[in-house]
Amino acid sequence: MMSPEIEREMIRRHRNGTIRFDHEGEFWRDDEKRTVKMMFEEGYGISEIAFAVGRSEPAVMQQIEKMDLYQRTLNPKRHKSPPKAPTCLCDSCSLDLSACPRCEAHLSVQEVE
Repeated sequence: MMSPEIEREMIRRHRNGTIRFDHEGEFWRDDEKRTVKMMFEEGYGISEIAFAVGRSEPAVMQQIEKMDLYQRTLNPKRHKSPPKAPTCLCDSCSLDLSACPRCEAHLSVQEVE
């Protein structure tokens, strides 16, 4: 096992593009996926996991998302907003499209097209 200083230096070199990890660009093996899952659940950082499995940090993050280790499908944080009703951009119509002469002109042009 390498010292933390050597490990950090290897990660820096990889980020700078001066070295490549062993399995970069290859399909993920089952043992690598198990290692990612185990290390993620134990609280290791992305860089540490990437170094352990010989993959880039973006590849590890993508695999974590693919395996849904954050459990976002069970607890989604983002909700689609309902579509907003059309509103006028001018200040003179008080957001009523039928009361605005500019909006009526704009609507009639849209109907012709």
